[in-house]
Amino acid sequence: MKTQSAAVTICAKNYIAKAKVLRESYLNFHVNHDFFIVLMDRKDKEFELLHSECQFIWVEDVGIDDFYQYAFMFDIIEFSTNVKPSVLRKLLLRYEQVLYIDPDIQIFDVLSPVFNALNDSSIVITPHTLTPILDGKHPDDSDFLKFGAYNLGFIGVSQCDEAFSFLVWWSDRCLRLGFYEPQLGLAVDQKWIDLAPAYFPTLKILRDLGLNVSFWNLHERHFSKKNEKWFVNEIQPLYFVHFSSFDADFPSAIAMKQDRFVSGEREDALELYQKYANLLKLAHVDKYKSIPYSFDYFEDGMYITATMRRFYCAVRDSYIDDVNPFAKESKVRAFGERKGLVSSKYSAASRQNFKDIASFGKELKMIYFILKIILKLVGPVRYFALMRLLPNLSSIRSQRAVIGK
Repeated sequence: MKTQSAAVTICAKNYIAKAKVLRESYLNFHVNHDFFIVLMDRKDKEFELLHSECQFIWVEDVGIDDFYQYAFMFDIIEFSTNVKPSVLRKLLLRYEQVLYIDPDIQIFDVLSPVFNALNDSSIVITPHTLTPILDGKHPDDSDFLKFGAYNLGFIGVSQCDEAFSFLVWWSDRCLRLGFYEPQLGLAVDQKWIDLAPAYFPTLKILRDLGLNVSFWNLHERHFSKKNEKWFVNEIQPLYFVHFSSFDADFPSAIAMKQDRFVSGEREDALELYQKYANLLKLAHVDKYKSIPYSFDYFEDGMYITATMRRFYCAVRDSYIDDVNPFAKESKVRAFGERKGLVSSKYSAASRQNFKDIASFGKELKMIYFILKIILKLVGPVRYFALMRLLPNLSSIRSQRAVIGK
């Protein structure tokens, strides 16, 4: 009998261990469903054969127009999230119900609340939290205003006109403006969904405490286990945990992108997080995590900096006929070399979060010194007005005057 339901995750090769743990946990509870992994890398037949038990879709085969230009515009996190609507639309043409699930998730029960909701809803989503919190720790309500009220590490769609309309609407915005620039109200694919409940009337917000449990809602949710079955707040079945920013070498830390709980404080979570760390290690997470992202490099192996990507966005209209910016002979490559944005001295850089600000001590001192001079030169009235403009200027996409053509 042909299955009517499918789930999909999206990741580059370096996350394949996490994707396989998710896949196994999902299929353990949904044996008649199909599960796909969209690989965000250049096609690699050898890698595919090494993981032949998986159903792969290479991102190049999703069917995105101007694919290489978008792959150049966005970094790995941006592009992986911005192709999500296109991936869901591709699968929804074949299946009645499709779930997107982030690779760093583990399933603990049949997702009956989700599939039941999709029987009479076009789209289902989950909020980051159901309880307000503003305690000066991260994340809290002020962070949700920046990054979105709903977590798009999970979303479900059903085969209907409204869902297809939603996916077209969402994809258009993701591929145009799916940048990680929270100072401008942009948070990849996620922030757009704050608007979706107003635009799509049969969208349903799922408020089950056992769905999408993660560091952003642990202030309202606690784990317990009875007869080997996990529960939330003693009575609610645990359906899935989102191990976002989780480090398998430090499972008791909960997540690297939070400072509400110190390492080991959440004793109720220790067993669950330790077991997940063990599963990742059994899947050889350390072996794969250092695999480079192939779209971080020109075709000859030269590294593409994040600054190069953003300046490309600023001047893209001048290079719109450059179908493959990754080519060594592309006009985009020549532009980057001419402006000092491409060089063999540049190498891959780690992605920063709020905890890394201290590492920019010297740079911050210099910036504050410059700001002091500006305050003296323009006075307090114009200084305040100028500071209100700075968020727009902080986006490299707005700095075309800095780089020219």
